[in-house]
Amino acid sequence: MKAYQIVQEHLRTVEAGDWEKADSYISSNYTMSGTIPFPISLFVRITKKNSLRMHKPRKRALPDFKFNEKILEENDEMVKLQVNISGTHTGVIDYNGILRGVPVIQPTGKKISLPSEYFTYFVANGQIVKTIGKIPKNAGVQALVRAVS
Repeated sequence: MKAYQIVQEHLRTVEAGDWEKADSYISSNYTMSGTIPFPISLFVRITKKNSLRMHKPRKRALPDFKFNEKILEENDEMVKLQVNISGTHTGVIDYNGILRGVPVIQPTGKKISLPSEYFTYFVANGQIVKTIGKIPKNAGVQALVRAVS
């Protein structure tokens, strides 16, 4: 199976909130690096154990969220995606214990579409072994907060 097929299956399971199946696509030696907009490695080491941590509060806040990914480049072992998250804010936004400085926001019912984020996934033996993320300053969780406020 090509990298994109594995990543696509993983993204669909995250969208569905099927955390056990989503986790099955992540290798035991998984790492994530990149910028969000600061270098991730300055504050946290993301491994398999916490690879889904940021997705769970988003799923609670936007139960119908979609990644809306677009392939920018791919081969059998790697896929580079542009992601534009969309959804409807019908759940509470709560990143307490995960991110500092993000307010808890009650549902507004607003439909949102967030700015582009970029991720390069590397796949080996049918699992995602590494992700490199590039989340610009105008994107990510802060964009979600701005979109529903």
